[in-house]
Amino acid sequence: MSRLHFQPIKDQGSQILEEILKSPEISSCNKDVAMTLKLACEEIVVNVTSYAYPDGSDGFLDVDIQKNDSIVIRFEDGGVPFNPLEHEDPDTTLSWDERPIGGLGIFLICSTMDDVRYAYEDHKNVLTIEKKYE
Repeated sequence: MSRLHFQPIKDQGSQILEEILKSPEISSCNKDVAMTLKLACEEIVVNVTSYAYPDGSDGFLDVDIQKNDSIVIRFEDGGVPFNPLEHEDPDTTLSWDERPIGGLGIFLICSTMDDVRYAYEDHKNVLTIEKKYE
């Protein structure tokens, strides 16, 4: 299991994503699984670094990565409480011009992961994604 701690996170999204992807659990996956995890992790990291701390504080992000018969990645931040799973799925039948901004990222994550869970625990947002692999 890898446990990564990032602080500060402001303007560090690329570096955070790079460290997550270098973890032995993800770097040892086949290319298809690794790419799927990269897209999901990138969306989560961008959202946390951009929106979790609107007051401009440095904030933190903890990432736990486990690999057994699946890869489970748990993201914890102390930012503003936000459950991305409570939001309605975007209407993908609308044209790009008709769609409101937002919502596609979590839709992509939920569509490509085998499980996505959210909890608010000990004043922290906890988003957990799971991807099975062969």
